[in-house]
Amino acid sequence: MLETDIQKGWHDAIVEMYDIDLSPITGDAGDVFYFTNQLKEDDTRIQWKGNIYDALPIISAGYELNTTGQIAQPTLTVANIFGTFTEIIDSYDDLVGAKITRRRTFAKYLDGEPLADTLQEFPVDVFYIERKTQETALTITWQLGSVMDLEGLQLPRRVITQNHCLWRYRSSECGYVGAPVFNVNDQLITTTGQSAQAIAVINGYALNEQRYNEKTSASNVRNAALATQSASCALYNLLEARYDSNNRVSVANDNETTALWDGSFVVLGLTYRQGKQRKSVIFPSLDATSYEIERWGYNAAGCSAATTALAAADAALATATANYTASTIALTNALAALPANDPLRTMDVCGKRIKSCQSRFPRQSIPFGAFPGANLSR
Repeated sequence: MLETDIQKGWHDAIVEMYDIDLSPITGDAGDVFYFTNQLKEDDTRIQWKGNIYDALPIISAGYELNTTGQIAQPTLTVANIFGTFTEIIDSYDDLVGAKITRRRTFAKYLDGEPLADTLQEFPVDVFYIERKTQETALTITWQLGSVMDLEGLQLPRRVITQNHCLWRYRSSECGYVGAPVFNVNDQLITTTGQSAQAIAVINGYALNEQRYNEKTSASNVRNAALATQSASCALYNLLEARYDSNNRVSVANDNETTALWDGSFVVLGLTYRQGKQRKSVIFPSLDATSYEIERWGYNAAGCSAATTALAAADAALATATANYTASTIALTNALAALPANDPLRTMDVCGKRIKSCQSRFPRQSIPFGAFPGANLSR
């Protein structure tokens, strides 16, 4: 859906979030902090993928791609009015080596929103703090570097092969933590001979996919209904158009400001308008061109029908969203109940092909760039 949103002439606000991971320098996996420059409309904190992002003046730039082969070196600037980072950077060598992850999505997909969907996310940018470039009483600025651009990096660290992924399946690099339902040939595992817990997982996965597609379809119908309702309930809608070559009904000529309508002359403006050309006369003694006359106004019946249709579409979307949420919870519970030694887990094997990854990430781009896994080198 995110790809479709991007192609529209308008879309929801883009929310930018930063994960600051200090574990590479502290050794503590829990040293991850979440910041964003934004708040929700009700002034509450933003939540994404279960993580709560604290509001902090923070800005980053320089992620642009280029065709020269030069690796981007973004900058990250954060507010330091209360000395929030001073003590930390003094203790940990200016945070050099800390991992910075920039995440972006549309506001409507955030946790807690009616259309919440953690899979709808722009490609993630991952960089590391290379050096501190400025520290004042107000801000601190760091220069970031790609893992391939860090000082002292030796290549090759990982052999890259064509059309074959070398990431370890379900590792942090792979990132897949979903249901174990695909075999090595990228086919859904059948329920034949499976345990009751495994059958619940397989069926739960299929139902969750179905409910997701239903929610997506309902969302598209609702968006179309909203567009129709907005147009139908506008103050002026085209109600009818008339034309009569003998001026008995309605004809306006070039540069005229009035027209004949129901036997009376009306002023051309918002209600009565010149429509499409119907006749052109070449005789000098006659008017050059004649047009249809359109009558515009508020279409109460059309607005009422469109409003009713929108209400029905809203209800259908709410039902589809609730069904999808329920199926997601059911699948999560089924996974939790699946024993660690259930044969289904060993049958779940990644084929290491692009198709294998696409099967496991069907609603988003493959989460690592330059398949098969060239975006990390450690």
